[in-house]
Amino acid sequence: MREEAEIEALLRGAGESLRLFWEATEYDTLDDLEEDEDQLRETYAAVQAVAPDDPTSAVCLTVLALGRLRAHLNGEYDIADDPFEAPDDPPAGLATDDELGRDLATDVVRAAQRTLDLQPADNLAAFALACASHWLGDLTPSTSAYRQALQLDPHDDVARARIEALDNVTLAEPPTPIASHHPYGFHLLEMTHVVGHSGSLSGRVWLLNEPSAVREAADGYLDEWFKYHGLSLDEEFGLWTHLPGRPIEEAPLRDALQQDGNGHPAIDWSKVTLPSLGDHRLPVGHPIRWLGQLHFFGRTEHDD
Repeated sequence: MREEAEIEALLRGAGESLRLFWEATEYDTLDDLEEDEDQLRETYAAVQAVAPDDPTSAVCLTVLALGRLRAHLNGEYDIADDPFEAPDDPPAGLATDDELGRDLATDVVRAAQRTLDLQPADNLAAFALACASHWLGDLTPSTSAYRQALQLDPHDDVARARIEALDNVTLAEPPTPIASHHPYGFHLLEMTHVVGHSGSLSGRVWLLNEPSAVREAADGYLDEWFKYHGLSLDEEFGLWTHLPGRPIEEAPLRDALQQDGNGHPAIDWSKVTLPSLGDHRLPVGHPIRWLGQLHFFGRTEHDD
């Protein structure tokens, strides 16, 4: 039991550091990232020394490798949008003399395949494998991995668009509601505002695995969110629960809004149903790709 608690503590702290590392890869060079990368690798190595087949540390190492490739691409190539998120700006292929880029992409392929060996239903690893193979020019395995990612997350619009481009086909939009095959259950809470015509966000998003943490996060940020209520171009105040093999469940948080005795906004949690995640609870520190977007465990600040 002590080992489990120590591993969870390591993964919780590393999960936050991994999010910061990923955000930094958009602007920083590989040299700038080296110290943080080394610390993350040491943490995941410590976890794997106790639990060699731990899928959380494996997928985190995949994201770490993908972040290194992202930093290299942003520094060496003229890319308008994030090459891992933009459906209309797919990988263009690495230059034949870009040995470093090819080594970094190969590292992603290796890490993603290791993750999929441990957890075949990890669509984040499948998407990472697809992107790295795409940059390497290995189009057959790339298309296969995109298809795997789309099968696991039928709402991954980036994977769908790239399959259509690579295979010159038009894929049908998925029906709704649709059950996902993601291996873990989790809650996703979003309290954001659209603050620019480009769709830039301000606010917070949480990836959580406990109902009590959901309630604490929403209650703690409600006053701040209400400062901009109705003043932005658009806003999101939602809570979604994912359970493997079941349709996504949305909790009606807006319907549960009320005022407390002092006239402040409050959430009546007796009107909100939060399904139990049971034995399928997302491990602490585990990042996911859900509805075609990368999310890190815990809280993510948006201040674009």
